[in-house]
Amino acid sequence: MNKRTRTLVYNKFDGHCAYCGCELEMKDMQVDHIVPKYRNNEKWHQHEIGSDDIDNLNPSCRMCNYYKRMNDLETFRNNLTEMLMRNVRRPFDYRLALKYGLIKEDVQRVIFYFEKVKDERI
Repeated sequence: MNKRTRTLVYNKFDGHCAYCGCELEMKDMQVDHIVPKYRNNEKWHQHEIGSDDIDNLNPSCRMCNYYKRMNDLETFRNNLTEMLMRNVRRPFDYRLALKYGLIKEDVQRVIFYFEKVKDERI
């Protein structure tokens, strides 16, 4: 990807990850295809195939890009809520802290940073 495109992607959300909202340095930004181009090293024929168009590219931190993988946004959102929480709840320490009221769960629908920013701009 050329430097001009990377700069456009970086500036889409003023140097923030489009998903979690953390601040990014340009050198640390990964570029995510919102609608994936490939799945399992093959073109994603079963679903819409993403493009390299700027509208299909989001700035992402390494953690979000890794966890999103080649999923669409709704699958990514559901994985954060369902799979991630299932894994978080497994350790004994977490369950004990929950039992004693040291922590509280407040599982809500994930709203991505780019959705919050879009709502603020309207």
